[in-house]
Amino acid sequence: MDTKKLNLFMNILKFGLVAVGVIACILVITGPNMEATLEDQEAFREGASLGLAINYTMLIIIASVAVVLFFFVVQLITNTKRTVMSIIGILVALVLYLIFWAMGTSDTNESLNLLEDVQVEQGTIATTTAGLYTALVGLFVGLLVWFLSPLMGRMRK
Repeated sequence: MDTKKLNLFMNILKFGLVAVGVIACILVITGPNMEATLEDQEAFREGASLGLAINYTMLIIIASVAVVLFFFVVQLITNTKRTVMSIIGILVALVLYLIFWAMGTSDTNESLNLLEDVQVEQGTIATTTAGLYTALVGLFVGLLVWFLSPLMGRMRK
């Protein structure tokens, strides 16, 4: 396929997907809020606009995961060493997350000052905290590599 035609097709696909997503968001945003009657809320939950938004979101997530896995397999075939290093990095992040999750957290609904109608389970707080800690460790390691890599390059010379 010609590069110009491929770029045109990808732009049309991109704008089409964004347009459908924006329309689905507008349908959800303009739906009934919590001050509406229970019948209106139930009708909205069972209606086409919320169904479109949910199904479209699921389609985008599943398609994204499929594309990522496809490119991951292609990368594994074409560039094995770097891909194995990436797998090791993902496994290290998973182990780090599981360690933080097993450690738990001292946060509670009260310490987070959550409202009465927004109470969550302790497991939700623990998994969210573990995810935040894992992301912060990854950010710290990335910043450390960014700052130290010029020094390491100078030390090798």
